[in-house]
Amino acid sequence: LQSGEAGVQGDRLSEFFKNNVAGFISNSVNRLILFVIFACWMGVAIYQITKLEPTKVVEQGLPNDHPLQKSINILEKEFPTADDDLGLLINYAWGLEEVDPTGINLLMDPDNFGKPKYVETFDYNEQCQTELLAVCEDFRTNKNYTELIKRKDGVGSTKCFIEELGAFYLKESGVYDGLDVDYCSWVKSGTWKSEEWQVPSSEIATIMPKFLQEQSCIDESKFISAYYETELGWDGENMRYAVIAVESNNLDPFFIKPEEYSRGQYNQFVDIQKALSDTNGKVGIACTGSVIMTDLTAIFVFMNKQSIYIRTAIQTALLGIAVAFFVLLLSTRSLHIAFFASVTIMCVLISVTGTMVLLGWSLGVVESVLIGIIAGFSVDYVVHLAHSYKAASGDTETRIRAAFGDMGISVLNGMITSVGASIPLFFCQLQFFKKFGTFLCMVIGFSWIFANFAFMSVLAQLKIPIQKKGKKASDDANAEDVLEFSINGGVAGTKNVVDDNVYEYNLPPPIKIEPKIYESTATTPTISKPPPTQEIVLNNDHCDSNGEESA
Repeated sequence: LQSGEAGVQGDRLSEFFKNNVAGFISNSVNRLILFVIFACWMGVAIYQITKLEPTKVVEQGLPNDHPLQKSINILEKEFPTADDDLGLLINYAWGLEEVDPTGINLLMDPDNFGKPKYVETFDYNEQCQTELLAVCEDFRTNKNYTELIKRKDGVGSTKCFIEELGAFYLKESGVYDGLDVDYCSWVKSGTWKSEEWQVPSSEIATIMPKFLQEQSCIDESKFISAYYETELGWDGENMRYAVIAVESNNLDPFFIKPEEYSRGQYNQFVDIQKALSDTNGKVGIACTGSVIMTDLTAIFVFMNKQSIYIRTAIQTALLGIAVAFFVLLLSTRSLHIAFFASVTIMCVLISVTGTMVLLGWSLGVVESVLIGIIAGFSVDYVVHLAHSYKAASGDTETRIRAAFGDMGISVLNGMITSVGASIPLFFCQLQFFKKFGTFLCMVIGFSWIFANFAFMSVLAQLKIPIQKKGKKASDDANAEDVLEFSINGGVAGTKNVVDDNVYEYNLPPPIKIEPKIYESTATTPTISKPPPTQEIVLNNDHCDSNGEESA
């Protein structure tokens, strides 16, 4: 019996993907056009990525047109830096080690920067004071530091409490009589350096309480204890450390420079630290403690964060792609499909990152985290199409049509719902949510485009065959046969191939064939179905027209 009835038709959208979209991908000219478009876009995206820079400012939480953010921007950016403005203070400390970072959690406790570690052998003796004063003089007069240390009154700007402490000790000792010149002028003139100004270790405990209550001659509006708050390491009983601070000529505590520029300045200050440590160890030997260099405004910390943003963004992106590759390999069990799907994810990563630069984003904490999760977001659509392509039977074109027919509508629905969920975030005032909404929309959009038109085009172009093994291969070869019949009373006979999609079954007695869908009184019934057609010819020489066993 020949059947002309059509099979169950899928919904219109599924048919559209199966016929129209798959047909579009199957056309070699269309694939060439898609290749040119994707190649041009990837070139633009890669070029934009080369211009990606770490953020130069603390990330703002509100949009630029918000009144509060406008005030902050004016205070931070609209007032130019003058020569008299304070430069970044670079501290060279003896008697201190690196901070103990145990328990630091700036998110929960922003005031906890760690515990200081002291060099227990540090000794603020007379020889140590002499060597420290020599370092102060070198900072002021060394011409090699002209471009590095800010100049004031022709000399390098240096905070050196050793000078005021030495002069104060001479004042307390009666060397300064106050008749010829006032005290601060005498201190600044430096004429007292010809005297025995070094404070004996046995007298420091007596001198320090009085010294801290004096007004500073460098900044007469402040007391010594306030002006040298971070440089004087007096704990009430002992001098635990001593710090000499110099003022940077190129960095300031208010504005953050690009990471490359800040690191160049940082390296020069590190070179000074090494020079102080390597100069026959004079200061280190005299004070019995090595020198460390740091700033107290976290400018160098932020500089390191800038490099961390770049490094972690690259590491997490590559790790995400690697994990996605293994997931795809496990789900498809096909190396070339997993590879091309991973390349697709990489293209999505490049596209999203390049678009970030086009939107004017710099690489901060939020952007670094978002780049790291691109692979996880973009793997969804390509893995569905890849798995459906692998599970289908037939040649490449048949598999592509099957994949689009099975998953095209599902992938489209997933894209629409995800993009729809991101749209409300565009209107948030908090910048994190606004950026995340924009990011989500970009990732989903690029993922859907590359999965449907780039990934499937590559499979259609290369036509790499997929071999199935064992019994499952023969079962899959007949998987399209949707007719069901039962064989009662014996074992099925042999199956012979007559022509493409036409098979002949020879059934030995005693066999009773009961068709469940179509009935025929013909001696040799022929059962067919809508395309793709498989015609089954049953030679039933042992059965009469009613299906009963003949004599």
